[in-house]
Amino acid sequence: MHTNLVRYLPLATVSFVTALVAVAYFVPAVRRFAFSINAVQQGGGRHGAGWRVHQGEVPNIGGIAILGGFLVALLLGSVVRPSLIDSYRVELLAVVLGGSLMTLVGFIDDMWDVPPAMRLASQFVAAGILVVNGVKIDFITNYFGNSGYLFIPETVAIIISLIWVVGFTNAFNFIDGLDGLSSGIAAISSMSLLAVALQFPDRGATVLLLAALAGAALGFLRHNFTPAAIIMGDSGAYMLGYVLAAVSILGALKVTAAVTVVAPILILALPVVNITQVTVRRFTRGESPVLASNDHLHDLIRQRSGSKRLTVILLWLATLALGTFGMILSRTPPLLMYLTIITTVVMIAGASMLRLVEVRQHGPPPVAS
Repeated sequence: MHTNLVRYLPLATVSFVTALVAVAYFVPAVRRFAFSINAVQQGGGRHGAGWRVHQGEVPNIGGIAILGGFLVALLLGSVVRPSLIDSYRVELLAVVLGGSLMTLVGFIDDMWDVPPAMRLASQFVAAGILVVNGVKIDFITNYFGNSGYLFIPETVAIIISLIWVVGFTNAFNFIDGLDGLSSGIAAISSMSLLAVALQFPDRGATVLLLAALAGAALGFLRHNFTPAAIIMGDSGAYMLGYVLAAVSILGALKVTAAVTVVAPILILALPVVNITQVTVRRFTRGESPVLASNDHLHDLIRQRSGSKRLTVILLWLATLALGTFGMILSRTPPLLMYLTIITTVVMIAGASMLRLVEVRQHGPPPVAS
């Protein structure tokens, strides 16, 4: 374990710091670009069968900044320790291509509202990019036999992988409903999955992706915590959800017999629970599950608590608790687990406080004239 940490530390550090700084740097430029093309979301207006809960006009294409910082981090990180990722370069390129496609589709949707069928088709194309390049769930831990693995038939593996990637991409998009919520959840989930990946000697690509994703999410949170100067929109939510789903297959679901396959699923459980209860509620009411409405977990908690900020913090804590359980199930060494929890809390608190200090000093972000 100590040897793995030493090998991975330069790779993880460079990719994390690069993504964090790059995204935080890119956001102001993306905000200006958003206002210049009128890529803004009006708060308080109708959204499907519900209402938007933020105030004022806020740029809604923050996913461009997230993707930009993520790609820069992957480029620099891959130069630091190329030997750790050489055997996974094809899979890395597949994740990059699919994530970029999801950002593009999300950007178009943010601007002009892509029909649900076209969004779903593009998501399956992006998921297919992973599958044809070997990123698929083709085996899991075998608890009931003598062998260490239970291999899945090829056709079944493809179907499960496609459903997981597309399903989680949409699940993550559904959880993006309050300032800072989804960027915080992405950071916490990435850090927890990173702690799991650090235990193995052959997870260089996973470490690179997760460190870059965690840094990108935290860099965006610096501007996205309430009251947000920018929101990620579908361009960011699709990209983050897609990459988390892809990485969970690439480096966390394909685990040794000593580590339970339940761990990554548990770490990513909150968006899945949310989309499940939303779908059930809407079908019960005889409504389409893709019709927006204020019936998400964050909406229900916000209505009871009366506070958007408290709701975000409570759901962050729930995600951190799930991440901790996931690390325990994966037999993460206590020192690494405690270090991950402390680092995650400090970084999220720091990014949020920077945003609050900025608002206190300069006031809420200006709106388009």
